[in-house]
This record gives sequence, C-alpha cells and structure tokens, in this order.
Amino acid sequence: MDYQQLFSHATQTMKSSLIRELVAQTKSIPDLISFAGGFPAPATFPKHILSDLYYSVVNEEGYEVLQYGASEGDSQLKDELIAWEGYSKLNHANYLVTVGATNGIYYYAKALLDKGDVVLCEAPTFLGTIVALDALGAEVRGIAMDEEGISLVEMEKTIGEIHKAGKKVKFLYTIPDFQNPSGISMSLERRKGLLELCLRHGIQILEDNPYSRLRFTGKALPTLYNLAYGDMENHSLVTEIVSFSKILGPGMRFAFVKGDPAIIDKMGSWQQKVNVTPDCVTERVVARFLEKGFMDPHIKTICEYYKPYMQKMLTELDKTMPSGISWTKPEGGIFLWMWLPELISADELFYPAKDAKVTFIPGSKFYPEQEQKFNCLRLNFSYSTLTQIETGICRLAELLKSF
Repeated sequence: MDYQQLFSHATQTMKSSLIRELVAQTKSIPDLISFAGGFPAPATFPKHILSDLYYSVVNEEGYEVLQYGASEGDSQLKDELIAWEGYSKLNHANYLVTVGATNGIYYYAKALLDKGDVVLCEAPTFLGTIVALDALGAEVRGIAMDEEGISLVEMEKTIGEIHKAGKKVKFLYTIPDFQNPSGISMSLERRKGLLELCLRHGIQILEDNPYSRLRFTGKALPTLYNLAYGDMENHSLVTEIVSFSKILGPGMRFAFVKGDPAIIDKMGSWQQKVNVTPDCVTERVVARFLEKGFMDPHIKTICEYYKPYMQKMLTELDKTMPSGISWTKPEGGIFLWMWLPELISADELFYPAKDAKVTFIPGSKFYPEQEQKFNCLRLNFSYSTLTQIETGICRLAELLKSF
C-alpha cells in the first residue's frame, strides 16, 4: 500500500525538527565536540532522590497512581505547585499539568488558532514552537530583538502591517528569560512595555519559561505572568508554561501551565483527547519532591554547577574569536548566540565545522519561513566538559579565521 496517497495534507506538509536531524548527522563522529543540542548535564539530574521517590510513590501510593488520573493534572501536585510558586490566590482551575512544555504550547495554540491566524514571536525563537504553529496552519511573524529583548518599535510596526492586511494577531509567543536560542533576557522596562502594548492591542501572551530559575549571576526578574497578575491585576493576559526539563531531567516529560481558567479548561480538553492524562507516577514524584523541600536547594546546586561552564565559554570566545564576530553574554540558561560577518553563512559553515569535529546549530533554523538570517548560530554550554569547551571554541575560531 502506498501511504503517500493516504497521508493527510497536514502530514504531507509537516516539517520535522531540523535540529534533531542535524544532531543525528553528527552522532557517530568520534571525538566530536558538540555545542549543538539543548541537553542539560546528566550530572545535574537528582537521580538518587528521584529513585527513592519513584520507589516510595509506587510502593506506598501505587494503587492510586498506577490507575488512570485526572486529565488536568494531579490535585496533590497542584497544591504543591501553588505553594512553591507563592500564588496563594490561584486554585486548581488555574493549573494544567502537561507531558512536557511543547505539549502545553501545542494545546494553547490548538485552543486558539484557526488556519491563517497570525502569531507573533521573537526572531530568532525556539524551533519546536515554529514547527508546532506551522503544523496548525498559523502565519508566524518574527519580531527582531535587541539586547533588552523583543523590539517594541518593530512589534508595533508589524501589528500595523497585519491590521492593514485585514488580519488579527491571535497571540504573542515569547521566552523572556535566557531565551532559546539567543540567551537574551528581557529587561524589566521592556517587560512592562510589552504588557502594555499587548493589552492595548488585545493580544494574548504565551510565556514559555524553561530557564528563568537557571540564573547564575545578576538579579532575578519577575515573569510576565507575575507582572500582569500582580502589578496590573490582569489575570487573563498572560498564560505561562513552566518546564522542569532543564531542572529535573527532560526524560521525565514534565511541565505545567498556569493562566485564566477559561483557556486552561480548553487546553485540558485537548490533553484529554491526545494524552488522556499526564504520567500519574511522575506527577506524584514531583509533588513529593516539592513537598519535601528538595526543589530550591537542587536549583541552587544546578546554578552553581553550570556557572563555570558558561563563564568558560565566554572566556574562550573572548580569547580566540577573530574580529567582526560578536555574541550574547547571558547571565544564565544554557545557550548563547553568535553573530558572524554578513557574508558568512552558518549553514555553509556547519559542514566544514563537522569535519573539524565541532558542531553548533545554524541560526537560520530559528526563524520563521522567509525571515531567515544566515550569519548567526547557537552554542550550548551545558553538555560539554570544560576541556571540550576550550578545545571546541578554539576549533571553531580557527575555522572562522580561515573563512
């Protein structure tokens, strides 16, 4: 049977993860140093604590958690999340537990979008979200960034163009803290301005928050959700998705969403149709991890672990890179972004770099269609050793000098 004749139009036109394909191309190369993936360091996984918790949860609560659970998430877990985050005025209806953050992004978009609807995002932005929005038939428009985050001037201009074309922006997708892929954190002033702009234009905000707690230096900033909920007393403008993939481990596939009960309810309905329920055992394990007070000390340990790796990469870039190249200087997260001279394409650089046994992700992969920039790339510092960072950055610098 020829399945090509049977596939739906959406399936035939669906794009795969270009990042996963690029990483797969380099997996079998011996002695390769990879700055390509977004992998957290295995050394940061609290495996002994989690091992004990999984055992005790299954042993003591197995008859409950091995059964089907609530589609919207475990009630005990929600109690712990509310207490941990300090949102005492929120209740269970404000929270949805999802199987990873990308599922949450998909359910949010699925609940709001019709084919052809416009979604704004930072440019560059997380490729997984571009792929999900594209699969839903959305028109994705990127907004340029500066060192303070998304440009409000450019955003206002783009909104005007969209309105002039007779279209409406459904929502803005943003990663305000240690953005993937740029590492940029939105300034407090920019966050407040963004909220005011979106409120004025009636644009909802989807805030993706995998990294805000991975701050190694500088002062922590309130999330967009926190600012809207607290300072503006607006409980419906922002929906926030929080991932534990970079905190507890991506294999646990754990994230949660908080927002207005109206959107949370519809997202829960989509989860019911797609996943039936989150992983009930993992939910209760995370609940116990929070209840026993493990989370905050663990996050402190992670930050102390990652800080020298980030500093090492920044130091080696300063030492080795030729003139005409610049990069972001994040205060946390797991990525930084590099700008190359205009005539150098990171897509073309990828293959000689692979031959030189160092890899990265070309920056063009993080832009919506027709908006790509090619003289840029993403580097990850969380997965390599300090020695590999020194050697890998040196290899990349030598290659760039030859270009």
